[in-house]
Amino acid sequence: MTAAPGSVDSLLAAARLQEAEWLMRRGAPAPLSLGQLAERLGTRLDPGPFFVSPGYYAPLPSWAEAEACCGDAYQATSVIERYRRQPTAEPNQAIGAYTIRQLAAFQHVWLALGQPATLRVLDFGGALGSHFHALEAHFPWCRLHWVVCETTAVATAGTSEFTSDKPNGSSLRFCDKAAHVLANGIDLVFASCSLQYLEHWPQMLQAFRAAPWLLLDRVPLIDHPTDLIAIQVVPASYTDTRYPGWKFAAGSWLPRLAQARFEPVLQWLVPEDRWTVLDLETGQYRWSAQQDHGFLLQRQPAESLNQPAVVF
Repeated sequence: MTAAPGSVDSLLAAARLQEAEWLMRRGAPAPLSLGQLAERLGTRLDPGPFFVSPGYYAPLPSWAEAEACCGDAYQATSVIERYRRQPTAEPNQAIGAYTIRQLAAFQHVWLALGQPATLRVLDFGGALGSHFHALEAHFPWCRLHWVVCETTAVATAGTSEFTSDKPNGSSLRFCDKAAHVLANGIDLVFASCSLQYLEHWPQMLQAFRAAPWLLLDRVPLIDHPTDLIAIQVVPASYTDTRYPGWKFAAGSWLPRLAQARFEPVLQWLVPEDRWTVLDLETGQYRWSAQQDHGFLLQRQPAESLNQPAVVF
């Protein structure tokens, strides 16, 4: 017997897991339970609070409700273990797609600052230093004094296991509070795929104004009139976690950067990042993006925000 189109059986057979689980959670006939689906996926996530099928889901009514569905999220031990397994750049290793665009932005900042002997970087959400190792290997023009700001658990692991002092004078350190590092002086704040995971991200954007330059990379913009609170279910093969996060309204993103008194200097697309979001109200894929976005921003007084950005 052939499963009916759109049934749980047919969706599971087509590996359309998010849609199948949405139907299961609404009582549709299914060949397995939610617990058995979790076992099939190899996840330890509890199917009770929220979905276990990997992908993005929105909208959530509030950040508090999204957090309640996510459990340990970034504090999970599986996150640190995944970060530990991320490879560091090897000598003569080819530069990666993310890194080459970030490198162009770093070069621009270095030149704009007058080619200093040391570039001071705060890497917000930089795991255990993977960005540092990827960029430092291809940045011979000056020393990089690099501080990663992470969760307490990740920063503790970083401080005890992953601090680095390179022969050329570049260094890698870790912290769990950005304020002290910013107060001591930073040339560039670098936030790649991290701002969207903060509940109160506008306040952090204001804190970043302590530095003259801000690099935001892998920013998810969505075709929707308002920001959406989403939950990302991460596969068991990666970190086996759930994270709350934002999908930012594309139409108001640049005006909000201007309101925060940042001027875009460079902009680029990030085609390696593609995603779809399941609408929790309909069970259908309602939103999708073929790329994320990157921005190099300069801190400006409000009256100076009038120069067009260079797009590449």
